[in-house]
Amino acid sequence: MNNILYLVVLMVTSLFFSAQSKAETVGTGQITFTGTQMGAPVQGNFRKFSADLHFDARDLPHSYAHITIDLTSIDLTSEESEDEIKGKHWFNIQSFPQAHFDSSEIQIVGLNQYLVSGLFQLKGISKPLRIPLKMSYDHGGRSAQGRFILKRNDFGVGDGTWSATDTVADEVTVDYRFTLIP
Repeated sequence: MNNILYLVVLMVTSLFFSAQSKAETVGTGQITFTGTQMGAPVQGNFRKFSADLHFDARDLPHSYAHITIDLTSIDLTSEESEDEIKGKHWFNIQSFPQAHFDSSEIQIVGLNQYLVSGLFQLKGISKPLRIPLKMSYDHGGRSAQGRFILKRNDFGVGDGTWSATDTVADEVTVDYRFTLIP
C-alpha cells in the first residue's frame, strides 16, 4: 500500500513540475565522448561549444536545440593524439572546424524523457540523428542530459586506411549534460 501511495505522490509531483516548466536556455554544460582504439577506451571532450537550447515541455513544437562544437577545442590524453585527430584523415579542421546539430522535432517518450530529432553535420557530411534527452531537477534548477552513439565512418572521420574498424572502432559514445536557466 505504501508503494502505491509513493508512486501516486511521485506522479503528481512530476506532473506539477512538468506543468510549471518554462522556456529555458543553456547556462553551463559539457560534451564528452568515448571511442575505442585497440580494444581500450579513449575518452575526450570538447572545451568549446555553443548551445542554443529552448525547451518548454508545454510547447514542444516551439522547443529547439542548435549546437555548434568547436572541433579545434578537442581535449584528449595527449597533444600528439589531438594533433592527429585534427588532421585531414580525421576531423580535417582546416576545412571543417565545427560540427553542428540542429533539431527539427522534440517528442515526449516518457516521464521527463524526450527524443530530439535533427540534422548533424560533421566534416561536411549531414545525416539525420535522434538524440535521447532526459530532463532532471536538481538544486533548484534543471538539467538536460543524454547519451547516444555516433558511427564515425558515417561522417568520414578516420578515412582511408583509418576507416577500418579493427584498430579504431566505428562507434563513439557521446555524453552531454547542460544546466538550464530560465
